[in-house]
Amino acid sequence: MNITSAVVGLAIMGSALPAITNMTIQPMLAQKRANNFSVAEAAAVTFAAAHEGEDATPVATEACPDLENLGDGAYEISCTHGEGQFIQTVSRSFRLEVTSTGYTNPTRSFAWETPSEFSHIECPVNDPWGVAYYNAHLAAGHLKACLPAPAWSRTRYLESNPDDWLFDLSSWGYGVHPDY
Repeated sequence: MNITSAVVGLAIMGSALPAITNMTIQPMLAQKRANNFSVAEAAAVTFAAAHEGEDATPVATEACPDLENLGDGAYEISCTHGEGQFIQTVSRSFRLEVTSTGYTNPTRSFAWETPSEFSHIECPVNDPWGVAYYNAHLAAGHLKACLPAPAWSRTRYLESNPDDWLFDLSSWGYGVHPDY
């Protein structure tokens, strides 16, 4: 190996050293940011969970100083942890207690027409009355409407509240509902 090759090799290594050094410490910097993010997120989630459904307006804490009222009982809390380039901030939303409007359905007006026939298929939990999409899905396969949860059994029928029905189940085979 001649002297020229050695000098050129050392020059290249010397100029690349700062970049290589910077690359080698990046995982440690990322880990520090991740740790701070975890602490901030834990504080935000804990704050939101502690005040979800409460009736009193929450008070911001030292770890979570930014409480923003979004209106209609909804709030957003921002929690911060860390210093300098490692500072991490997390925001979570939550809602205070929703007061009941006291709505009743004395005239028994329903938003949807009662299906003429029901199939043996129970309505899924993500569309409990079949009105969002499930009955249309069943109809595409030439099946009748799904059975909503209050019609699954006599006990469920009697425990249900006709004010909450999306269509009229009063003629379903369990007799007239006592609250109808």
